Amino acid sequence: LDYFEHTSDVRAGRDWWSLQPVVRPSVPFLAGASQPDNPIDAFIGSVLAKHKIKPAPRAGRRTLIRRLYYDVIGLPPSESAITIFENDQDPDAWAKLVDRVLEMPQYGERWARYWLDLARYADTSGYERDQEKPFAWKYRDWVVQAFNSDMPYDQFIIEQIAGDEIANRTEQSVIATGFLRLGTWNDEPNDRLDYQYERLEDLVHTTSSAFFGLTVKCARCHSHKFDAITQTDYYRMASAFWAGPLLTGGKQLGGPTAEQIGFDDVLAWTDTSPKPKPLHRLKNGERDQPLEEVIPASLSFIPFLENSFDAPPTDSTTSHRRRQLAEWIASPEHPLTSRVLVNRLWQHHFGQAIVRTPNNFGFLADPPTHPKLLDWLASEFDAGGRRMKSIHRLILNSQTWQQGVFHPRSSELEKLDSTNRLWWHAERQRLDAEALRDSLLAVSGELDLKQGGVGFKATVSPDALEGLSRKSTAWQAAPSELQNRRSLYMYLKRGLLPPMMTTFDLSEPTLSCGQRNVTIVPTQALALLNNRFVHDRSEQLATVIRKSTAGIREQAKMAWRSVLKRQPTELELQRSIEHVATQDRIFSEPNHDGALQEDWEDILSRTADSLVLNLNAENAVTADGKQFAVESVSDLSGQGHHATQSQPDAQPTLVADGIGGKPALQFDGGGQFMNLAGPILAEPLCTIVCVVRDDHGAGHRTLFSNWSGRDGNSTSSLFLGLTAENTVRFSDAFGSAGEVSDRTKPFILSAVNGQNSASVFQNGQLLKSANQLSKRRLDTPWVIGQQGNINGEFWKGSVAEIRVYERALTDRERRSVETQLAEHYGILMCSEKPVPQRDRQTLALASLCHVLMNSNEFLFID
Repeated sequence: LDYFEHTSDVRAGRDWWSLQPVVRPSVPFLAGASQPDNPIDAFIGSVLAKHKIKPAPRAGRRTLIRRLYYDVIGLPPSESAITIFENDQDPDAWAKLVDRVLEMPQYGERWARYWLDLARYADTSGYERDQEKPFAWKYRDWVVQAFNSDMPYDQFIIEQIAGDEIANRTEQSVIATGFLRLGTWNDEPNDRLDYQYERLEDLVHTTSSAFFGLTVKCARCHSHKFDAITQTDYYRMASAFWAGPLLTGGKQLGGPTAEQIGFDDVLAWTDTSPKPKPLHRLKNGERDQPLEEVIPASLSFIPFLENSFDAPPTDSTTSHRRRQLAEWIASPEHPLTSRVLVNRLWQHHFGQAIVRTPNNFGFLADPPTHPKLLDWLASEFDAGGRRMKSIHRLILNSQTWQQGVFHPRSSELEKLDSTNRLWWHAERQRLDAEALRDSLLAVSGELDLKQGGVGFKATVSPDALEGLSRKSTAWQAAPSELQNRRSLYMYLKRGLLPPMMTTFDLSEPTLSCGQRNVTIVPTQALALLNNRFVHDRSEQLATVIRKSTAGIREQAKMAWRSVLKRQPTELELQRSIEHVATQDRIFSEPNHDGALQEDWEDILSRTADSLVLNLNAENAVTADGKQFAVESVSDLSGQGHHATQSQPDAQPTLVADGIGGKPALQFDGGGQFMNLAGPILAEPLCTIVCVVRDDHGAGHRTLFSNWSGRDGNSTSSLFLGLTAENTVRFSDAFGSAGEVSDRTKPFILSAVNGQNSASVFQNGQLLKSANQLSKRRLDTPWVIGQQGNINGEFWKGSVAEIRVYERALTDRERRSVETQLAEHYGILMCSEKPVPQRDRQTLALASLCHVLMNSNEFLFID
């Protein structure tokens, strides 16, 4: 008995509709009406006619251009673009506009985001360690370029599954296989042999869901309960990935080596052998219950495409199974591939798909609203060389897509078809997380449209870091100017997804996501009203407006044009002016300014949480019988990293009036130094602040170091000191880190190794910046006053205080620490350009901008 031959009332068989060949249907003829130019309108109109419904009237030009821009590039149109289109009398104005927008480079960024959801894209591996996936961003950039170049979908499929196995492979085709590397990866599984089957499931599930819309993973332990997928089918598909590095250890983060890949600095996949060990079907999916060996082959639910996989060529280094699987999926005869893809295109243009379960075309799928339209689009896609832009043009030029949100018979038709399965009107859609954030930057004039490259780490509130095991070093936000790029380039850490983005339904990248949740909840309103990022945008826009426009009436008008791209009505304008006046009165109240600034003491309190070393000469203990020879200095950080020196000849001298009338340790440059207890730092991101004086030292002279020649930690060590006359050294990786001035006078020397750069400061003034220090080894003993255990490169001069923080302090935090030390030791800080505080008129206008950015007109697309 063949349970999978015919569909029943409880399960699908091989005769299920989505498994049948795509046959191009005839375009319907609409009786009693003019025949539409666009076949989409004929298919939609024929069904509406059966229900005696006419589609909603065409939306206005302003609405259409805004809808078009968000649909295609995910950004709002400029005010000038709207005006030009509204006044364009060319009968082909709309079609030409569609063509222009589809050729914008931002198109690839917008539509790549949808694919990255399917590919479960993130920059880290998940689980407790959540290690970075190096060069994952190159796969993201490959997807953007694939969309912008309108890559044929066959090639798009094959390169992602088997870009390393194709003829004339390139670095880019190999980067495309990063699709297979993007899943979560556990470097400490309970059982490594069991875990390889978990990884197989991820590869099977992501590939089958993304490319042909079936839940093949459900057949891992038994044949599928609802679809015509046998357990053997599951292991047939798994066999395509069985030759890969499923058991690779921590050094490769679950992937092949660079030598196996054939390229450096890529996140990619390849087989480790052309002839992998046999893969067996497992009883109940349990590794210790193997059944028969599975012969690699295509899946059986499409009998007319079923075939066994060939052995690889004799000179091949891979099994060629993935290539044969990819070619089976990409086959023009495959009934699911094109149906699934055009369904996804329709979904992102209309808010819902024709099959409203886009990752599942099986028995439990939502039935297609218009099955003949789906097949016509699939056949049209195939006939056009499987290029997506042709389908975009068809949809965008249809009257169905151009309908308005409002219908004259809405109240009546809502009862007939509340979910709009007949497509009788356009759906109002809320901006998604990325489009919302990008739009805020766009309307404030700050959006950086730079494409590609390493992603940026967004600022995350301290509260959001509470769940991380190492709060102070787990996250270092990029400089603010680097955070103005599109959200596509935001670094995605699986264990720390950006809270503002998740509030607006950012996809969770553990599994392939074909359709995000779309919620409208009170927490979103609260986030928009209170989030610092949104306030910064409104304040920036207000600043720009006040610089370019005089008078509150004109400023209010400009705020409306900037945010909503239209002039306000007279009533709206009057209420805006009243709002600004009210806010101006509030901001003029006494002591209000103090509430706008973060308290200096709060900043110092926050930095204290990451302090791991604090040596102050005031806590020095002198040796018995030697009034000024220092044998120990207590660590005030609470971490127990006390400084000691038991050898009398190596003990520095305590000078009571050393720096600014405060005690200091005096090192003679001839052998004096102190040892520090325990490892000081666990991670290379750090901040070192020293209050010192250099007494005409010569050559290398070191303040703080873990250099250790006997342990092989020389060029990889971390240290801070001077060389030559006045050159700063911040490890060998930053050996010329600027020059100090007036070195014989007491000064504050600070060094910061951050996520994006390493920087050195004297008395608060930047001396030099460079790239982040290359990987440092931090497990060897630490000392002050000499270069590790080299017995040389001794410091000659005074040291009043040394502080070390286990993270890169922000500029404001560092400046606060330096200012506190400068006041204590009587050191003059270098002048710093003050951060301009917003005047009350600007803040009042910013309040209006903020209200507009929170309006439904801004947040929703009609």
